[in-house]
Amino acid sequence: MNIVRRLRPFLLIVAVIFSFTSCIGLSIDIQLNRDGSGRITMEYRISRTLENLGALDGNVSMPAIPVSRADWEKTIERISGAKLVSFSSVQRGQDTVITAALDFSSMETLLMILDPEGSKTNIGLNQFSLILNGNAEAGSSQYFDTSEYDENLINLARLLFSDYDFSISFSASGNSTLTITDGTGKEINPPSAAQVLPRGRRVSMSIGIIDLIEIKEGLGVVFRW
Repeated sequence: MNIVRRLRPFLLIVAVIFSFTSCIGLSIDIQLNRDGSGRITMEYRISRTLENLGALDGNVSMPAIPVSRADWEKTIERISGAKLVSFSSVQRGQDTVITAALDFSSMETLLMILDPEGSKTNIGLNQFSLILNGNAEAGSSQYFDTSEYDENLINLARLLFSDYDFSISFSASGNSTLTITDGTGKEINPPSAAQVLPRGRRVSMSIGIIDLIEIKEGLGVVFRW
């Protein structure tokens, strides 16, 4: 995998979710302090088998993700107010499980970590939104087009990794709420495949990776506190 591409700014969540050649699961937890600072912890699983298959069939254009402490340090050095506070990498079966925790100094820094280009996130008064699958720009709702990639590899991912999930959780100083949107940011009812805890001290959503990808209308979340 091209190390230069890996270290470019990227939308981390989308890169992880849609990197069939390397990643098959992702969990994100965001803890927000009263002053807007906080910590984001990410755990993602990288399949060595799928990584090798991706390299063999030419899917080199798929999003790259950091796989080492050095990758993380190089990735966030361009983001003012972000600091890597812990990193671990362990082998579990055929997967490498990576956990990285980053402190952020403000909501703006958090959004830069998630979305350096600023096209998938939005911040408001005591709220922020994140498009997971879709495009908030007018006239476009489809972010991930599976036709761009090798269909055999995607079908293999659907077959072998249907039980791998994407999950995101959020907590602030008081009670919070989580709202589901489509890929354009319009509020909708949660998809049947998603498990949602919509209000409380800690709110969360979990959905299968394949289920998320196959939602043609796209999917997003809005956190309010």
